[in-house]
Amino acid sequence: MQRLMCIGALLLSLAVNAIAIQCYSCESVYNTNCGDDFDMEDDFKWDCSHVAPPRYLENDLDIRNATACMKRAYKVSGMQRIERSCFFGDVNDTVVGCQLDPTLDEAQAISCHICDNEDFCNHSNQPQAWPQYLVVIGFALTAKLLIWLS
Repeated sequence: MQRLMCIGALLLSLAVNAIAIQCYSCESVYNTNCGDDFDMEDDFKWDCSHVAPPRYLENDLDIRNATACMKRAYKVSGMQRIERSCFFGDVNDTVVGCQLDPTLDEAQAISCHICDNEDFCNHSNQPQAWPQYLVVIGFALTAKLLIWLS
């Protein structure tokens, strides 16, 4: 019986970890690779099931577990900073989860993007170049085919 309970507990813990979202977690003020020119390092990858919500959000949250990934931009003393992290709160009502730490003096929010569609979705917003290359290659192949057929 104890063996069956241990196996059940193990399976349950694996299921919980499989459900938890994984996000990039970094701040551009501490690591320049976290800014607009984002370098997706393994060091930045976090399993959000092991991350607690920020202390300044704890009283406002109904949900204690991370629900999504976040990429937030803000200014402090005129300098833009980018933060990537786990998001805590309702993904449809981001007012609470996107608020800045009140201890940041003169911080001004610029943007807050929330995603929960896939792990590590809080990467760079810059479009990838490969779809453009596929269009060019497709056009070239179509032209060659039309020349061959005529």
